[in-house]
Amino acid sequence: MARALDPSAILADWLLSNPYGDTTREDYEREVTDLINAFGPAKVWDLTSDDIRTWTKTPDRPRTEAWRISVLRGFYRHARKIEPTIGNPVPRGLRPAVDGLPRGRPALTRAESTYFVAALDAYVRHPDALLPHRARALGYLVLGMGLRAHQAVALNLDGHWIREQHRTTLRATLKGGGLSGPREVPPAVAHAVEDYLLHRRTAAPYSRPDAGPLLTSGRGRRLDSYNSPRDLLRAIASTHPQLAHLTETLTADGLANSPNPFLG
Repeated sequence: MARALDPSAILADWLLSNPYGDTTREDYEREVTDLINAFGPAKVWDLTSDDIRTWTKTPDRPRTEAWRISVLRGFYRHARKIEPTIGNPVPRGLRPAVDGLPRGRPALTRAESTYFVAALDAYVRHPDALLPHRARALGYLVLGMGLRAHQAVALNLDGHWIREQHRTTLRATLKGGGLSGPREVPPAVAHAVEDYLLHRRTAAPYSRPDAGPLLTSGRGRRLDSYNSPRDLLRAIASTHPQLAHLTETLTADGLANSPNPFLG
């Protein structure tokens, strides 16, 4: 039965079944299609973990090994939902551990963190900015809560962003699954997000005014986590004279590990 399944059709069904952003969907499709083309459709369901390990280590491939392994594990997990006899050749332990900041992604200095807050606040008035209130909320979440890009993008308005009478708390996704305990959100961060919610784009069934992904695309879908956060944060840095040198190197990881100007 497994051999009769068209891996390209399974790939299409996987991507349509999940609320991925457009860029993420394109990246996932390209990655799995490369795998199908490399081994041939007939062998995709017979690959071993050694096959996957060798293929993801190919030196001229543009994605990181850990990212490629995560993509392929998701693809095979979806295939098993359709045909349980399919084995998943990408066990969880195959993904190498990734700890700390990757090289080339330094944190900002304390002064640069302060400048970045000023750039975030000014960005909502920038004449060429696309959805500037969303970009400002993203920057406040990453810098003020220490969230990595995938954690910020994974936030849902319902369940993760919790409004209480005198405070706002946040529950973020953790590496490997699960949610963090409630974390109190600094007032400045909460204000930036609430201001963005007045401008948030929604489109059923992907999002609603009171539910779904917190950070949405212009079409109301979840913002993709691979390129969009980095590009938005660099665009903001480019508008400040003291941060222009970060336009090509700033990352969400670097910003998340920078001194938090919202804490005493």
